[in-house]
Amino acid sequence: MKKITAIVLALVLTFACALALAEDKPLAGKKLTVAMSPDFMYFETVSDTDPTGYEGLDIDILKSLADKLGFEFTISPMSFSSLIGTLQTGNADLVISGMSMTEERAQVVDFSITYATTDFGVVVRADSDIADFEGLAGKTICCSQGATQEKLIQNDIPGATLKTYQGQSAVGLAVAQASDGVDAGITSINGAKKLSNTVLDDAGNPMLKYFVLEYEGIADIYNIAFPKGSDLLPIINDALQGMIDSGEMQELITKWLY
Repeated sequence: MKKITAIVLALVLTFACALALAEDKPLAGKKLTVAMSPDFMYFETVSDTDPTGYEGLDIDILKSLADKLGFEFTISPMSFSSLIGTLQTGNADLVISGMSMTEERAQVVDFSITYATTDFGVVVRADSDIADFEGLAGKTICCSQGATQEKLIQNDIPGATLKTYQGQSAVGLAVAQASDGVDAGITSINGAKKLSNTVLDDAGNPMLKYFVLEYEGIADIYNIAFPKGSDLLPIINDALQGMIDSGEMQELITKWLY
């Protein structure tokens, strides 16, 4: 009788421990496919040192979420313009890739709460006299293909001509080389800062400079995207809110963006 009682107690304890683990890490045992476009400086770029093969704010957030919630992940790299379609076809469980929620995107995918907000930055050639929003009027301006800056350039900057390229690095090179007659490029402020420090001529001199785009209502917000109706959304939202409330998110933002 004592042996049976001991076995029952052991089973109860095992079940209780499993239940507690499930509550603490609700995605334990899950293997998620994460789509991203790893060409957004400070958010996600290729790394020779990080075990994931990538580094940046989004990578650190992803690793923290995996640790807190118990899931494993595989990163599926692709162009930014392919990310939404990948969710729609069910080839990824989520997208974390410096993506902003927009009304158009929200019609076909679901978004998490906002985890970061940054200003827009403008890169121009080092000898350019463009220095503010008004100076962009009538110019040829580029951004990453599929980025939220496309609508800004098309709808808010008088007389502007839009050009798009694949990734932030390509935007910087297009401005530096005046490709397609490009006068300026719009990206995140941290990306603009990085481009101004890394796009150099043969003598090692900066080919670009940047300024903050000061215009009412203009800012980048960043969200994680999911297929419509994903069960992951409320779980990830709770974890993100916990990171925000604890100060962990701000620490990561400060580490990568400032």
